[in-house]
Amino acid sequence: MFDSTDQSETPELPNDQGAMEPQSEMASPQESVSPEAPAPVATSLDSMSGPNPMMRGLVGVLILIVVIGIVVVLSEPSEETDPQGGAATVGSAQQSGPETLASRNLFLSTGPPRENLEGNWVLVISQPDDQERRFDEICSGLFVLAPRRGNLDDMTIRLAFRTQVFPDAKLDTDITSAGGKQARIVFRQGPQRIDFAGNLFSDGIVYGNVVRGDVCLAARLVPTDQSELDREIAVMSTLDRPKLDAVVNKAKAQRLSLYDTYRMFSTEHSDTSLALDVSLKNLIGHADPSKMPLKAYLSAVDDHLKLTERWGPRMTVINRLVLSHVAFTRGYPPAATISLSDGLSKSLEDESWGVPFQRRLEELLARCHAKQARMDAEDALKQLASKSTTDRETPMAKLRELHKKFPHSHFVTFGLAEEAEKAKNIDEAISLYGEIVALPLLERLLEFEWASAGVKSVRPGDTLAKLWKQKHGDTKGLPAYLDGIYATAITGLAKSTEMSVSKSSTRSVLCELFTSVRADSAVAAEMSTAALARRLGTDKLIVVRYHPLEVSSRNQGNGDPLANDAALTRLAYYRGRTIPSMYLDGRPLSAVDGLLADTEMVHRRLVHEMSSRLSVPSEWTVTLAAKRTGDSIKVTAGAESSKPGDGDYRLRLLLVEDSVAMPTSSNGIRVQEMVMRWQIDGGDGVAPKDGKFAASEVISVDEIRKQLIDDLSRFERLQGMNFPVKPLDFKSLYVIAVVQDETTREVLQSKLVPVTASPSSN
Repeated sequence: MFDSTDQSETPELPNDQGAMEPQSEMASPQESVSPEAPAPVATSLDSMSGPNPMMRGLVGVLILIVVIGIVVVLSEPSEETDPQGGAATVGSAQQSGPETLASRNLFLSTGPPRENLEGNWVLVISQPDDQERRFDEICSGLFVLAPRRGNLDDMTIRLAFRTQVFPDAKLDTDITSAGGKQARIVFRQGPQRIDFAGNLFSDGIVYGNVVRGDVCLAARLVPTDQSELDREIAVMSTLDRPKLDAVVNKAKAQRLSLYDTYRMFSTEHSDTSLALDVSLKNLIGHADPSKMPLKAYLSAVDDHLKLTERWGPRMTVINRLVLSHVAFTRGYPPAATISLSDGLSKSLEDESWGVPFQRRLEELLARCHAKQARMDAEDALKQLASKSTTDRETPMAKLRELHKKFPHSHFVTFGLAEEAEKAKNIDEAISLYGEIVALPLLERLLEFEWASAGVKSVRPGDTLAKLWKQKHGDTKGLPAYLDGIYATAITGLAKSTEMSVSKSSTRSVLCELFTSVRADSAVAAEMSTAALARRLGTDKLIVVRYHPLEVSSRNQGNGDPLANDAALTRLAYYRGRTIPSMYLDGRPLSAVDGLLADTEMVHRRLVHEMSSRLSVPSEWTVTLAAKRTGDSIKVTAGAESSKPGDGDYRLRLLLVEDSVAMPTSSNGIRVQEMVMRWQIDGGDGVAPKDGKFAASEVISVDEIRKQLIDDLSRFERLQGMNFPVKPLDFKSLYVIAVVQDETTREVLQSKLVPVTASPSSN
């Protein structure tokens, strides 16, 4: 057993930012952002004294708890209860009890339990309200299920009545289905997709769950004889709270701990959604290897997963995922998490609702394997440091194996580098120290760990310079050597990419990455897009990088020397607010942030999305030419579709620079590729005439340079530095033409060409 004797202990958890909101707040917060008024860009641009918050490999954060919308704080209720059976609120002026489903509308069927799905049903979603410290039942609509041609195994489903929660709900008839004991109801409320799946039980209620994005909530189809509901019905308190109060009072008499109290409630009332909520929250709040041994934790997990079975296979899968993450973040061995999550990937694959959870699982397993590698490396280094060790080859072989498997582990690489230096293997030591210095943020991760542990050590960069000078006599060739290591890492990722593209593909995909030289969390996206661009070529993938920063931030010490107003305008066009953000042909991609260790995971996602997008043919053909004469660039562009359309389309023209050397970039991205310098058309784009686009523009490179150099000079002054080579050469320029749907933001086609220079051009 484990220590759970503290009667005052209450498991409180972070607020759930993904839980379903009341009907008045269901709209996406981005809908209120005006495209004409750019909002301040949220990014991680703190000083370099500490790591970016995205360095999540260093700190255990319970990210996945927000996956499931159960955030009610479990606290001991008052011994007094109100007339409705709810817990009384001390000091409240309200005399009547909370409204409940039963007190507001007697829609529950009074007949015997239904044996099939025929009839009218109310979808009730269970959700905690953390602010009000209560557990709510959300009436989400009335559905009519009827057998098709008398066949109970093939039923029609109609949304007969909408409530305030989902007033504009539209049923997805392609996916919605019912038959036998099973029902699947999928509908949309604006951009939200609500997916219910459940099974009919012997008590005549369909128990299941609702998945919305990366949130899973317990839900039920409750039988009703009504054909419509009270329009005031929306969100009301659960009827099950008095049951919890009664168990708590009984547990007090038995002097049980809170942990055992909530376990008692979950056992005695296992058929309630409140029991499911209480059980999970109770287990999360007490997961602690120092008090709850692994065996006890796994046993409690098994007990909880039995509760989830009533609420459907998806609930079981997602709860197992949540508890696997809890095991990892609370300090149980990584092997336990890997074992606990075994089989989840198979359960999630090929399921449309499972995509966000599959991503969470990938992230979790990647961190488990990385942590195990760290532990194995520590053991190997301890053996090497021990004077009693006679067999040094075995731990060295283990370190080399780990380095091959985890090439971006700063700890493993540094351990090998130190051993090579001790053994006087100069070339190997230079190579390993070079990786730490050249690859994004590895040196900073080491420095952060040393500072946190109070350890003083020589910076890898200083050691590398010493070894390089020892071998070559000076450090003149060192910067080029580091650039080579960085380039090799990107090339290696590109070569490892397995992706087939049909030769008949007619689409050039536009990948727009909003980034910053100070955004640590942009590293994975930067490396991945650079590698994929090399793998596919610009006829299939055009990557453009924007450096947007709100003006006041650009004028402070945490500015970005590549930031410009045009980049901020483009981000506002997408109603974006964060860095990094990525848009693939105008569609936002999620979960693209991460450090170097996350690159392969982000890269896999990007490859998958690219393969899918390239398979969609484009009906548009774009012509584009850009010629530089002296200080002027003349751009001519045209576009037309093989099929007539009546959409609101625009043609936009972007001026980008092939590469900007930035070896001192604080996030470690040594070369900024395909940087957007100017929106040639001013950002509004060119409208078509008679269904065709035609544009001709002449721009002055000198005028563009003059407008950008003021920001750069200010950046140098605030940073106390000076660029020996100004990132304003504009020697290798390209123009991108983009045909875009203004309503959906979909990019219909894009094209990139180099700016060709006449003999007299600078």
